Amino acid sequence: MDLTALFEVVGTIAFAFSGAFVAIECRLDMFGILCAAVVTATGGGMTRDIILGNTPPLMFRDPTYVILAAVIAFVTAVLYVPLVRWHFRKYVLGIINTLDAIGLAVFTVVSMQIAFNYGFGENAFLVCFVGVVSAVGGGVLRDIFASRQPVIMKKEVYATASLAGSIVYYFLAFRVPDALASTVSMALIFAIRMFTLYYHVNLPFARTER
Repeated sequence: MDLTALFEVVGTIAFAFSGAFVAIECRLDMFGILCAAVVTATGGGMTRDIILGNTPPLMFRDPTYVILAAVIAFVTAVLYVPLVRWHFRKYVLGIINTLDAIGLAVFTVVSMQIAFNYGFGENAFLVCFVGVVSAVGGGVLRDIFASRQPVIMKKEVYATASLAGSIVYYFLAFRVPDALASTVSMALIFAIRMFTLYYHVNLPFARTER
């Protein structure tokens, strides 16, 4: 297994767990939990493939990641009750946020690497856009499934962290080895996401009071 594939497995597990947990919290049934996990884990990649013209999207040609997400959904459903007992709950939420930050970092960079491989390296806007959309798209679809306003639209530094990392990766990709560019960019995204969560940093809102 090459490094990119390993990153995608880690990101898939992270997002599938996040999607399944949110679905359980929103009282969806087992089918809803399964769909939320799969959509969260693969929805961003599907959007990426459509934008890049890689059709049908990889998730339909190679169901490995769909199957992995489904397994994680069932495992999360089985372990949910013991995991969220009151004295464990704060740790579970911390684990979910950490995994989600890992998934955000991984899918941003991996999707940009794929865009480079498809020959779009000269189009900075497209490459960065694909990275961000792939990273946040699954979470947006998850929130739609759970009938809630997408988190990235109202609070938390999420898409912004992905965007910052994508810009850094694109800049470094032409100047240093890819392994170094990937590591630096993913570390930056992860650090921004965790820092803003820990210190409750949000983007400013428009004033609505007169």
